[in-house]
Amino acid sequence: MKLDATAFQQHEKAFHQFLTDWGVADPRGLELIRALAGAARLLEVIADHHLQENGLSLPRLRLLLWLHAEEYHGNKDGLSPSRLSQFQHISKNTVSSLLDSLEQQGLIERALNREDKRKFNIRLTRAGREIIKKTLPQHSARLAEAFTALTSEEQNTLLKLLRKLRPALAARAAEK
Repeated sequence: MKLDATAFQQHEKAFHQFLTDWGVADPRGLELIRALAGAARLLEVIADHHLQENGLSLPRLRLLLWLHAEEYHGNKDGLSPSRLSQFQHISKNTVSSLLDSLEQQGLIERALNREDKRKFNIRLTRAGREIIKKTLPQHSARLAEAFTALTSEEQNTLLKLLRKLRPALAARAAEK
């Protein structure tokens, strides 16, 4: 169901009223998480449409970029699937499935761990580096286009606010 701007505003106003009617004194927390999560999902849809043209998905690209960043910073041995799972905040099963598909595409390779021959590390292949080189500029441009509803100043403000919010959320998430 597509909503035009007016229908969307009416929907948001109705949601706010619903929360108020159910005794939520300050609905901003729920409204913020709903707005952030909704925007994030839509950005992922936009990103995935473009990435599918190159045989990728957003989760697969994230893994490739993480491996590339590690390589760029001098780690030529690669990373264990467990570390990739931790870094990406996804389950080991999900990482395993993503790695299998990336390996089938020839974008990564598994190499025995130097210290423990029972384990293996994941590394980029030449094809993996090439697809990043080909895809990343287009991907970045596509995402930049997605934010054209905001002025440059508004984009900077949003970025500043999210950068301020993230460490505070990380600290709260770490609390037990």
